[in-house]
Amino acid sequence: MKRVAVLIFCLVAYTMASVYDAAPYVKKRHRARDVVYPYMEVSAGGMYSVSDYKTKSKTNYYHDLKRDEMVYDKDLYYNIYSFEGYSPWLDTKAGIIIIRRIALYLSFGCFWSVGEYRYKLYSRDKEEFSEDDARLRPYWGFGIKYYPVIDEQSPFYDAFVGFSIRGVFLNDNEKAWEKYGMYYEDGETIFELEIGKLWKISEYYSVGLSIKAVGGFGGSTEDIGGFHVDKHPVQNNDDVTLNSKHIGAAITIVRK
Repeated sequence: MKRVAVLIFCLVAYTMASVYDAAPYVKKRHRARDVVYPYMEVSAGGMYSVSDYKTKSKTNYYHDLKRDEMVYDKDLYYNIYSFEGYSPWLDTKAGIIIIRRIALYLSFGCFWSVGEYRYKLYSRDKEEFSEDDARLRPYWGFGIKYYPVIDEQSPFYDAFVGFSIRGVFLNDNEKAWEKYGMYYEDGETIFELEIGKLWKISEYYSVGLSIKAVGGFGGSTEDIGGFHVDKHPVQNNDDVTLNSKHIGAAITIVRK
């Protein structure tokens, strides 16, 4: 009986030794590609858009042609230009996502401002001009997107919030402004805040819905080397103002 017990013990010891020899412990080495992944996104949607440009008078005097005299107005504005309409939107993003939470990207795309454009030379003028048009707005920029929940069992998995800064080229505006004797730069800076949710459709790809709130800013008359609005030499150095506002939604496809 003792011999049988010793034999069983030896067999158990041999088996355990074989298991540990076959699967030795190896300390995992973390590499950059374990935490950094490529990130790509394409989205399409639309926005409701309004814009308003005007310049405060430096002298506050207006020439009343009917009475042929100069009239003082402390709230006198000139080169008044506005738009209201809709903007179909196409956007692409390319960059990296870190630890499945933080996406850093470059952004390229365009939207079309379709609606009514209105012009007025002075705020005291009774005459106003308008035209319907569709104008292309290409842009480029950069941004960040944050995915706070990475637990796939959570109902908030792949919800996100994003922020982007872009330079927009206001194509065809300069031609119209020259027609009415106005002076504005044909570009501006826009800031976009975005929230949304993705749903996974494969190992790497997801489809989602996002809501966007966008503001466009024009600068002062000083040449700041960028997307300032007002460049006429006799205009005031007014503070930066919110010239355009957009709100909309988009369907997005993400690879991460």
